[in-house]
Amino acid sequence: MKLAAPFALAACFALGSCTSRPAVDRDARAANVALGRRVFTEIYGGGDVSLVDELYTDDFVDDSPGGGKGRDLIKEAVADFHKAFPDLSIDIEDVFAVDNNVVVRYSAHGTQTGPYGQIPPTGKVVTVRGITIFQIVDGKITTEWTEYDRLGVLRQLGILPS
Repeated sequence: MKLAAPFALAACFALGSCTSRPAVDRDARAANVALGRRVFTEIYGGGDVSLVDELYTDDFVDDSPGGGKGRDLIKEAVADFHKAFPDLSIDIEDVFAVDNNVVVRYSAHGTQTGPYGQIPPTGKVVTVRGITIFQIVDGKITTEWTEYDRLGVLRQLGILPS
């Protein structure tokens, strides 16, 4: 009896039926990828926070470090990044969808000419890489997980030693 559980678990993973994520067809995955690209191009890269209400759900959750609930989090974060790095540009390196999740791997570049949190302007150029996963339901982002090299940013700004 005790040996049955590991075999059942292994079979579950091998057959790909252990997740509770809904299957998403090819057209929906393509639309989700386009949404992820749009967020990075127009909102994060372009600073157009007016699109947040259109592309994120009312009950949006940012499950990233320091995250929380609500679309205002995204609006504030984007505005703050663009104040700190007015020349911010983002290059999408990879983007793909798995079921209702979109993964975006990117690099961001900018010169810190405004305050970055409690850090006064340094005039230093920063390049940072990160990965964001969006969960998308009915064409809107419900949850986001973002990880980027925060330590690397602090090092490049001269706040921490390299």
